[in-house]
Amino acid sequence: MSFLNNLVDSFQSVVESVVEPSQSFSSSTASVPNITLKINGRNFRLTRLLGEGGFALVYLAEDDNKDLFAVKVIRCKTGNEVVEKAKREAIITDRFQHENIIKIVDMCLIKEEDGSKTVYIIMPFYKRGNLQDLMNSNNCQGKHLPERHLLTLFRGVCQGVLALSNYKTKTGRHIPWAHRDIKPANVLLSDDYKVPILMDFGSALPARIEILDRKIAMAEQDNAAENCSMPYRAPELFDVKVGTTLTEKVDVWSLGCTLFAMAYGESPFEMTVNQQGGALPLAVLNRQFYFPHQSHYSRQFQDLISWMLTSDPKSRPDITKVVEVLDGILTE
Repeated sequence: MSFLNNLVDSFQSVVESVVEPSQSFSSSTASVPNITLKINGRNFRLTRLLGEGGFALVYLAEDDNKDLFAVKVIRCKTGNEVVEKAKREAIITDRFQHENIIKIVDMCLIKEEDGSKTVYIIMPFYKRGNLQDLMNSNNCQGKHLPERHLLTLFRGVCQGVLALSNYKTKTGRHIPWAHRDIKPANVLLSDDYKVPILMDFGSALPARIEILDRKIAMAEQDNAAENCSMPYRAPELFDVKVGTTLTEKVDVWSLGCTLFAMAYGESPFEMTVNQQGGALPLAVLNRQFYFPHQSHYSRQFQDLISWMLTSDPKSRPDITKVVEVLDGILTE
Protein backbone atom coordinates (compact mmCIF):
# COMPACT_ATOMS: atom_id res chain seq x y z
CA MET A 1 0.00 0.00 0.00
CA SER A 2 1.30 3.46 -0.89
CA PHE A 3 2.29 5.69 2.03
CA LEU A 4 0.08 8.43 0.60
CA ASN A 5 -3.09 6.37 0.88
CA ASN A 6 -3.49 7.57 4.45
CA LEU A 7 -2.15 11.05 3.83
CA VAL A 8 -5.38 12.73 2.76
CA ASP A 9 -7.00 12.44 6.17
CA SER A 10 -3.88 12.60 8.33
CA PHE A 11 -1.73 15.20 6.59
CA GLN A 12 -1.71 17.50 9.60
CA SER A 13 -0.23 14.72 11.71
CA VAL A 14 2.89 14.94 9.60
CA VAL A 15 3.44 18.51 10.74
CA GLU A 16 5.57 17.44 13.66
CA SER A 17 8.11 15.61 11.47
CA VAL A 18 11.35 17.11 12.71
CA VAL A 19 13.65 19.49 10.97
CA GLU A 20 16.30 20.53 13.47
CA PRO A 21 15.30 24.04 14.64
CA SER A 22 18.65 25.57 13.72
CA GLN A 23 18.27 24.23 10.20
CA SER A 24 14.75 25.29 9.26
CA PHE A 25 14.24 26.48 5.71
CA SER A 26 14.51 30.19 5.00
CA SER A 27 15.37 32.38 2.05
CA SER A 28 18.93 32.68 3.34
CA THR A 29 19.43 28.96 2.86
CA ALA A 30 17.96 28.85 -0.65
CA SER A 31 21.27 28.51 -2.51
CA VAL A 32 23.37 26.63 0.08
CA PRO A 33 20.98 24.70 2.33
CA ASN A 34 22.01 23.11 5.60
CA ILE A 35 18.91 21.09 6.26
CA THR A 36 18.38 17.52 7.42
CA LEU A 37 14.85 16.14 7.09
CA LYS A 38 13.85 13.32 9.40
CA ILE A 39 10.91 11.48 7.87
CA ASN A 40 9.63 8.08 8.96
CA GLY A 41 12.96 7.09 10.46
CA ARG A 42 15.04 8.24 7.48
CA ASN A 43 17.36 11.22 7.23
CA PHE A 44 17.60 13.27 4.04
CA ARG A 45 20.36 15.90 3.97
CA LEU A 46 19.89 18.66 1.39
CA THR A 47 23.21 19.36 -0.34
CA ARG A 48 22.69 21.76 -3.25
CA LEU A 49 20.09 23.60 -5.31
CA LEU A 50 19.10 21.89 -8.56
CA GLY A 51 16.52 24.35 -9.86
CA GLU A 52 13.64 26.64 -9.04
CA GLY A 53 10.37 27.78 -10.52
CA GLY A 54 7.01 29.09 -9.39
CA PHE A 55 6.61 28.53 -5.66
CA ALA A 56 9.11 25.67 -5.45
CA LEU A 57 12.82 24.99 -5.13
CA VAL A 58 14.32 21.60 -5.96
CA TYR A 59 17.36 20.33 -4.07
CA LEU A 60 19.68 17.38 -4.33
CA ALA A 61 19.66 15.33 -1.13
CA GLU A 62 21.27 12.15 0.18
CA ASP A 63 20.13 9.70 2.83
CA ASP A 64 22.22 7.84 5.39
CA ASN A 65 23.17 5.26 2.74
CA LYS A 66 24.45 8.04 0.42
CA ASP A 67 21.61 7.33 -2.04
CA LEU A 68 20.58 10.47 -3.92
CA PHE A 69 17.12 12.04 -4.10
CA ALA A 70 15.45 15.17 -5.44
CA VAL A 71 13.56 17.18 -2.82
CA LYS A 72 10.91 19.66 -3.91
CA VAL A 73 10.59 22.42 -1.30
CA ILE A 74 7.42 24.53 -1.33
CA ARG A 75 7.07 27.49 1.06
CA CYS A 76 3.67 28.74 2.20
CA LYS A 77 3.97 32.03 4.08
CA THR A 78 0.26 32.90 4.33
CA GLY A 79 -2.87 30.80 4.16
CA ASN A 80 -3.08 27.16 3.13
CA GLU A 81 -3.61 27.42 -0.65
CA VAL A 82 -0.02 26.57 -1.60
CA VAL A 83 0.08 23.75 0.95
CA GLU A 84 -3.14 22.29 -0.43
CA LYS A 85 -1.76 22.47 -3.98
CA ALA A 86 1.43 20.70 -2.90
CA LYS A 87 -0.53 18.01 -1.08
CA ARG A 88 -2.76 17.59 -4.10
CA GLU A 89 0.21 17.25 -6.46
CA ALA A 90 1.81 14.53 -4.32
CA ILE A 91 -1.43 12.58 -3.95
CA ILE A 92 -2.19 12.81 -7.68
CA THR A 93 1.33 11.73 -8.63
CA ASP A 94 1.20 8.77 -6.28
CA ARG A 95 -2.10 7.66 -7.84
CA PHE A 96 -0.43 6.66 -11.12
CA GLN A 97 1.96 3.81 -10.47
CA HIS A 98 3.81 3.36 -13.76
CA GLU A 99 7.39 2.96 -14.97
CA ASN A 100 7.15 6.17 -16.99
CA ILE A 101 5.65 8.33 -14.22
CA ILE A 102 7.68 9.85 -11.37
CA LYS A 103 7.31 8.20 -7.96
CA ILE A 104 6.92 9.92 -4.61
CA VAL A 105 9.32 8.45 -2.02
CA ASP A 106 8.00 10.41 0.97
CA MET A 107 6.63 13.75 2.06
CA CYS A 108 6.36 15.97 5.10
CA LEU A 109 4.95 19.31 6.17
CA ILE A 110 6.98 21.43 8.58
CA LYS A 111 5.82 24.30 10.76
CA GLU A 112 8.53 26.94 10.74
CA GLU A 113 9.43 29.21 13.65
CA ASP A 114 7.86 32.22 11.91
CA GLY A 115 4.49 30.42 11.64
CA SER A 116 4.79 29.60 7.96
CA LYS A 117 4.72 26.08 6.56
CA THR A 118 7.08 24.24 4.24
CA VAL A 119 6.20 21.16 2.23
CA TYR A 120 8.99 18.72 1.32
CA ILE A 121 8.32 16.15 -1.41
CA ILE A 122 11.00 13.45 -1.76
CA MET A 123 11.46 11.93 -5.22
CA PRO A 124 14.10 9.82 -7.00
CA PHE A 125 17.04 11.73 -8.44
CA TYR A 126 17.94 11.23 -12.10
CA LYS A 127 21.46 12.40 -12.86
CA ARG A 128 20.82 12.66 -16.61
CA GLY A 129 18.34 15.48 -16.11
CA ASN A 130 15.42 15.90 -18.49
CA LEU A 131 14.72 15.92 -22.20
CA GLN A 132 15.18 19.68 -22.34
CA ASP A 133 18.72 19.25 -21.01
CA LEU A 134 19.41 16.66 -23.69
CA MET A 135 17.97 18.93 -26.38
CA ASN A 136 20.09 21.86 -25.18
CA SER A 137 23.21 19.73 -25.25
CA ASN A 138 22.45 18.49 -28.76
CA ASN A 139 21.73 22.03 -29.96
CA CYS A 140 25.06 23.28 -28.60
CA GLN A 141 26.95 20.42 -30.24
CA GLY A 142 25.02 20.46 -33.50
CA LYS A 143 23.84 16.89 -32.91
CA HIS A 144 20.49 15.17 -33.28
CA LEU A 145 19.03 11.93 -31.96
CA PRO A 146 18.64 9.10 -34.49
CA GLU A 147 14.99 8.71 -35.46
CA ARG A 148 14.57 5.24 -33.97
CA HIS A 149 16.13 6.25 -30.64
CA LEU A 150 13.97 9.37 -30.53
CA LEU A 151 10.78 7.45 -31.26
CA THR A 152 11.65 4.80 -28.66
CA LEU A 153 12.04 7.50 -25.99
CA PHE A 154 8.86 9.20 -27.16
CA ARG A 155 6.94 5.92 -26.95
CA GLY A 156 7.87 5.73 -23.26
CA VAL A 157 6.43 9.20 -22.68
CA CYS A 158 3.27 8.10 -24.49
CA GLN A 159 3.02 5.03 -22.25
CA GLY A 160 2.94 7.32 -19.22
CA VAL A 161 0.21 9.43 -20.84
CA LEU A 162 -1.70 6.26 -21.72
CA ALA A 163 -1.65 5.28 -18.03
CA LEU A 164 -3.27 8.65 -17.20
CA SER A 165 -5.88 8.21 -19.93
CA ASN A 166 -6.73 4.67 -18.79
CA TYR A 167 -6.93 5.46 -15.07
CA LYS A 168 -9.58 3.58 -13.11
CA THR A 169 -10.66 4.10 -9.51
CA LYS A 170 -10.57 1.31 -6.95
CA THR A 171 -14.19 0.59 -7.81
CA GLY A 172 -13.29 0.17 -11.49
CA ARG A 173 -14.72 3.47 -12.70
CA HIS A 174 -12.81 4.85 -15.68
CA ILE A 175 -11.80 8.49 -15.15
CA PRO A 176 -9.30 9.69 -17.77
CA TRP A 177 -6.74 12.19 -16.51
CA ALA A 178 -4.73 14.76 -18.43
CA HIS A 179 -1.27 15.96 -17.39
CA ARG A 180 -1.82 19.31 -19.16
CA ASP A 181 1.81 20.44 -19.09
CA ILE A 182 3.71 17.89 -21.12
CA LYS A 183 6.96 19.36 -22.44
CA PRO A 184 10.62 18.25 -22.62
CA ALA A 185 11.46 19.92 -19.29
CA ASN A 186 8.86 17.71 -17.58
CA VAL A 187 10.30 14.44 -18.86
CA LEU A 188 13.21 13.06 -16.86
CA LEU A 189 15.64 10.47 -18.25
CA SER A 190 16.80 7.33 -16.48
CA ASP A 191 20.51 6.98 -15.82
CA ASP A 192 20.93 4.72 -18.87
CA TYR A 193 19.06 7.23 -21.09
CA LYS A 194 16.52 4.54 -22.01
CA VAL A 195 13.48 5.27 -19.84
CA PRO A 196 11.64 8.63 -19.90
CA ILE A 197 9.79 9.58 -16.71
CA LEU A 198 6.92 12.06 -16.77
CA MET A 199 7.00 14.48 -13.82
CA ASP A 200 5.39 17.63 -12.37
CA PHE A 201 1.70 16.81 -11.90
CA GLY A 202 0.72 20.16 -10.41
CA SER A 203 -1.35 20.91 -13.52
CA ALA A 204 -3.03 17.47 -13.80
CA LEU A 205 -6.82 17.23 -13.80
CA PRO A 206 -9.58 14.75 -14.60
CA ALA A 207 -9.49 15.20 -18.35
CA ARG A 208 -13.12 15.60 -19.40
CA ILE A 209 -14.59 18.97 -18.49
CA GLU A 210 -17.90 20.11 -19.95
CA ILE A 211 -17.94 23.81 -20.79
CA LEU A 212 -21.55 24.61 -19.97
CA ASP A 213 -21.34 28.39 -19.79
CA ARG A 214 -19.00 31.33 -20.23
CA LYS A 215 -18.05 31.38 -16.54
CA ILE A 216 -16.69 27.84 -16.77
CA ALA A 217 -15.02 28.65 -20.09
CA MET A 218 -13.15 31.63 -18.65
CA ALA A 219 -12.17 29.70 -15.52
CA GLU A 220 -10.68 26.89 -17.63
CA GLN A 221 -8.94 29.36 -19.90
CA ASP A 222 -7.42 31.17 -16.91
CA ASN A 223 -6.38 27.87 -15.33
CA ALA A 224 -4.63 26.82 -18.54
CA ALA A 225 -2.90 30.20 -18.82
CA GLU A 226 -1.53 29.75 -15.30
CA ASN A 227 -0.57 26.07 -15.41
CA CYS A 228 -0.01 24.97 -19.04
CA SER A 229 3.16 26.14 -20.81
CA MET A 230 2.18 28.27 -23.80
CA PRO A 231 4.41 26.69 -26.51
CA TYR A 232 2.95 23.24 -25.76
CA ARG A 233 -0.64 24.25 -24.95
CA ALA A 234 -3.49 22.87 -27.08
CA PRO A 235 -5.53 25.42 -29.07
CA GLU A 236 -8.76 24.53 -27.27
CA LEU A 237 -7.13 25.77 -24.04
CA PHE A 238 -6.28 29.16 -25.56
CA ASP A 239 -9.86 29.75 -26.65
CA VAL A 240 -12.23 27.67 -24.52
CA LYS A 241 -15.61 27.58 -26.22
CA VAL A 242 -19.01 27.17 -24.55
CA GLY A 243 -20.76 23.94 -25.55
CA THR A 244 -17.55 21.94 -25.96
CA THR A 245 -15.87 19.33 -23.76
CA LEU A 246 -12.19 19.43 -22.92
CA THR A 247 -10.65 15.95 -23.05
CA GLU A 248 -7.42 14.05 -22.60
CA LYS A 249 -6.56 14.94 -26.20
CA VAL A 250 -5.02 18.17 -24.91
CA ASP A 251 -2.07 15.93 -23.97
CA VAL A 252 -1.83 14.51 -27.49
CA TRP A 253 -1.32 18.03 -28.86
CA SER A 254 1.40 18.63 -26.26
CA LEU A 255 3.00 15.34 -27.25
CA GLY A 256 3.09 16.46 -30.88
CA CYS A 257 4.85 19.68 -29.85
CA THR A 258 7.23 17.68 -27.65
CA LEU A 259 8.20 15.23 -30.39
CA PHE A 260 8.82 18.16 -32.75
CA ALA A 261 11.01 19.84 -30.13
CA MET A 262 12.95 16.62 -29.48
CA ALA A 263 13.73 16.44 -33.20
CA TYR A 264 14.30 20.08 -34.12
CA GLY A 265 15.40 21.74 -30.89
CA GLU A 266 12.36 23.91 -30.13
CA SER A 267 8.59 23.62 -30.19
CA PRO A 268 6.91 24.06 -33.61
CA PHE A 269 5.15 27.34 -32.84
CA GLU A 270 8.17 28.87 -31.14
CA MET A 271 10.12 28.08 -34.31
CA THR A 272 7.49 29.83 -36.41
CA VAL A 273 7.45 32.95 -34.22
CA ASN A 274 11.25 33.06 -33.96
CA GLN A 275 11.62 32.79 -37.73
CA GLN A 276 8.66 34.79 -38.94
CA GLY A 277 7.58 36.95 -36.00
CA GLY A 278 4.06 37.27 -34.68
CA ALA A 279 2.31 36.17 -31.51
CA LEU A 280 2.60 32.63 -30.18
CA PRO A 281 -1.13 32.21 -29.34
CA LEU A 282 -2.08 33.22 -32.89
CA ALA A 283 0.46 30.81 -34.36
CA VAL A 284 -1.10 28.00 -32.30
CA LEU A 285 -4.71 28.94 -33.06
CA ASN A 286 -3.92 29.22 -36.78
CA ARG A 287 -1.74 26.07 -36.75
CA GLN A 288 1.18 27.95 -38.26
CA PHE A 289 4.21 25.68 -38.20
CA TYR A 290 6.55 24.08 -40.68
CA PHE A 291 9.24 21.42 -40.77
CA PRO A 292 12.82 22.55 -41.47
CA HIS A 293 13.83 21.99 -45.10
CA GLN A 294 16.94 20.07 -44.10
CA SER A 295 15.50 17.34 -41.90
CA HIS A 296 17.16 14.23 -40.54
CA TYR A 297 13.78 12.62 -40.08
CA SER A 298 11.45 10.70 -42.40
CA ARG A 299 8.16 11.81 -43.92
CA GLN A 300 6.46 9.15 -41.80
CA PHE A 301 7.93 10.78 -38.69
CA GLN A 302 6.71 14.21 -39.75
CA ASP A 303 3.26 12.86 -40.61
CA LEU A 304 2.93 11.52 -37.07
CA ILE A 305 3.66 14.98 -35.64
CA SER A 306 1.22 16.65 -38.03
CA TRP A 307 -1.47 14.14 -37.06
CA MET A 308 -1.05 14.89 -33.36
CA LEU A 309 -1.16 18.62 -34.14
CA THR A 310 -4.67 18.44 -35.57
CA SER A 311 -6.45 21.60 -34.45
CA ASP A 312 -9.90 20.04 -34.00
CA PRO A 313 -9.70 17.74 -30.97
CA LYS A 314 -12.53 15.61 -32.38
CA SER A 315 -10.30 14.75 -35.37
CA ARG A 316 -7.09 14.55 -33.35
CA PRO A 317 -6.01 10.98 -32.52
CA ASP A 318 -6.29 9.70 -28.97
CA ILE A 319 -3.23 8.39 -27.16
CA THR A 320 -4.12 4.74 -27.89
CA LYS A 321 -3.99 5.39 -31.64
CA VAL A 322 -0.70 7.28 -31.30
CA VAL A 323 0.88 4.33 -29.49
CA GLU A 324 -0.45 1.93 -32.13
CA VAL A 325 1.16 3.98 -34.91
CA LEU A 326 4.42 4.20 -32.97
CA ASP A 327 4.45 0.44 -32.47
CA GLY A 328 3.88 -0.04 -36.20
CA ILE A 329 6.81 2.24 -37.08
CA LEU A 330 9.15 0.69 -34.53
CA THR A 331 8.45 -2.89 -35.65
CA GLU A 332 9.19 -2.18 -39.33
